[in-house]
This record gives sequence, C-alpha cells and structure tokens, in this order.
Amino acid sequence: MALLLVALGICWPRAAGAGEFRFVLEGEAGVRNDGNYGRRLTGLDDEQGTLDRDQSVGRAGLNLRFSYALQRLNLALDYSPSYERSLKDSNLSGTTHRLDFGVAGDLTRRLRMDIRERLLSTPNLDLYAPAAVAETTTVAPRGDQLSHTLDVAFTQSFSRRSSLLLGATHSLRKFEDEELFDSEALNARIGAGFDLERGRRIEAAAGVGRYDYQERGDADVRTVGLAWVMNGRSNHLRLEGGAFWAESTDRRILVLPGEPGLPGETRTVLLQESDQGWRGGVQFSQERQLLRWALGLTHDISPGSGVGRAVEADNAFLGLSVPIGREWELGLDGSGSRQNDLSSSQDALELGDGREDLTEFATGTARAAWTFAPAFRLEGGYSRVWQRSRVASFGDLNYARYFLSLAVRLYSSGETPKAPDSLGRPTDEEPDDQ
Repeated sequence: MALLLVALGICWPRAAGAGEFRFVLEGEAGVRNDGNYGRRLTGLDDEQGTLDRDQSVGRAGLNLRFSYALQRLNLALDYSPSYERSLKDSNLSGTTHRLDFGVAGDLTRRLRMDIRERLLSTPNLDLYAPAAVAETTTVAPRGDQLSHTLDVAFTQSFSRRSSLLLGATHSLRKFEDEELFDSEALNARIGAGFDLERGRRIEAAAGVGRYDYQERGDADVRTVGLAWVMNGRSNHLRLEGGAFWAESTDRRILVLPGEPGLPGETRTVLLQESDQGWRGGVQFSQERQLLRWALGLTHDISPGSGVGRAVEADNAFLGLSVPIGREWELGLDGSGSRQNDLSSSQDALELGDGREDLTEFATGTARAAWTFAPAFRLEGGYSRVWQRSRVASFGDLNYARYFLSLAVRLYSSGETPKAPDSLGRPTDEEPDDQ
C-alpha cells in the first residue's frame, strides 16, 4: 500500500488543481532503550538468569503522510511500517505497522460521511504506541499483537436544525500469546441530532453490539446516550453521558475429581450474567498557532483487552504540542487506562466489593523535535511506563524508555499534510467572521 501511495504522490501532478493535495515521504532510523524491560520479556527477575538489564532496540522504517482537501471532501493518512531488532539479541526482531486513516465528506448537500480507521500491529519489541485518543492500553510481553478499529458514520440532514445519525464500529484485538484472549466487536447505532445554533448541537443515540471471544464466550450490549457538541474554528468539544446493559455468556472448563486412580472429568459450564451501568466521556481539542492540545476521558463498557469478557473501562489521554519558531517543537503526552470486571461477573463475586482492577496502565512522554535542515529532522524523548495487572500474562511493569531518531525527507508535495484526527467538516459556505 505504501508503494502505491508513493506512486500516487509522484504521478498526480494535477491534483493540486482539483484540490489541495499534500504528500510527505520520510525515511527514519533510530534507537530506543527500554531499561529493564528485557527481564520482564523473558520472565527473569533480578535473582535469576544473566540477561543484561538494558533492552536496546534499533529501528528503520518509513513515514508516509498525505492529505487531500476538496471543496466537499477531506481525507488524510498516516502510515509507518518499520523493522525493529534488539541490538543485543538477534533473535528478537519484528515488523511494526501503524496506520491512521480518516475521511470526512459531504456526499450530497444533506448527507455527510465520516470514516476513521486505526491499526497497530506490533512484535515483542514494540511495547506500546503513543495514544492519540482515549482507548484501553495494555502491554503484553510475549508474542505479536494486533489492534484494529474501523468506524463509519453517516449524518442525514432533514432541515437546517435536525438530522438522522447512523453508524457502525468494528474492532479486533488479537494476541499471539495463548494465555490471552482475542476479541472481536461489532456495534451499530442510530440517533438524532438537533442544531441549537451554528456550531452547537445536541445528539441522542441508541446502540446495540456484540462481543465475540471465540471459545471463551460472547456478550450482547445495548447503550443509550445524550451528547452536547460544540465545533468552532479552533475549539472542538463533546460531552456525553448515558447507560449500558449487557448480557454475557462465559464458557468455563471445570475439571471434576474422578475415582481413585482414574482421571478427572472435564465439563464445560455456561455462566449467564446480566449487568448495567453508566457511561460517559469528554473530548476537547484546541488548535492555535502557538499551541495545540487535546484531552479525552471516557467511562464505558468495553470488549476488554486480552481478558476474554466484557469489562468496564476508564480511559484518559492528554496531548500538548508547542512549536518554537520553524525549527523546534516540544510536546508532552500522557495516557492511562483501567479495566474492571462488571459487577455480577463470577470473578468479581469471588473477589467481593474490594476487588482490584484487572489491569491498570499509565504512561507519560516528554519529546522534542529539531528540524535543522529542510529535509532533516531529529527527534528524541523520554517516557515512563507503568502497569499493574491481575492477569498474569500482562504482568506488572515499571520502566523508563529513551528514544532518538533521525528522519530524512525523501519526497514532498505541498505543505505539511493534515492529521486524520484534525479533519474538519468540508463545506462550500464562507466561514463566519470572528
């Protein structure tokens, strides 16, 4: 796909005449040090084995970004394939793929479409990806991992103030580690929107979904919610609240003791559970010339990450970016997530009201980028990663990460491409004076 897009950027000289086409292709090489994570990766502690504490990783890859803005259609793509290898153990290597794609367009004067796709595929060496939205994050020390989300939404306007909302979301989470459980979720929603005034609206929606954990079980979910949305030239705010209902089927394998000298009997037991709770969230972003930042907080039912059952998830994200002149850019990023059993799940009942969370994750990153020539950019930073888990395959982690990379611009067309999360609604109307 990357080669196809490269050809598109080189062979589309007339794109700028039809719309605003921006394309950048970079080659990047760097090194990362993950502190004492190497011991956790192999299951060694401070008193066992002779593995060096430091886990240093080399990386080489491509960064491809493009955006295309027409009068009634915007699209943007960020794609980064890379190869990573441990500098101390040649057996530890793998390929990472990061994809973020967005489309926002007016199909007709009354029908709007919004599509967002995110994909992250990582080997052992890539422990996590910096969060761009509030979503559940866990670090699985062993085996390849895949996380994919596709969201499609349509807005049909009936008048200048009312509209119909339709949408569907498909998500997939897969682990190579056999002790962790894959999950697939499909959700559909319908609702209505009412414009109070220009840039401000109220939305009410109801949804149904199904979570599938293969042989582990499944869950049927229903949700309702009410949201208030404000979109300005540089400020974007969404507040949402509602409730959920879930009916789960959990398949457990029990081994019953047999007669003396005979093997025990294996029996599959189906556990039926019903739960309900509240859901809510806030999303805010601001794009100024000297400051760009975004905030996200959510509490909702979730398919869960690796635990094989529906959970309540709390997720948070904060990102801050400050350009200093044309050469420097400083940034601070932080994210956290927590998975907790639903109140009536079998594990929750066994642990009682004082149960601990299934997984807790938090990370903070300070970064800096220096563009010291038109085609060269040097980036570096420091991260702290922390995780606590009752799921043995995730484990407890607490380590520092240092990273440094050099990016070389191989080809560019137009200005810096827009990011998928910053696509606004295309329109042929003149903007309001402010």
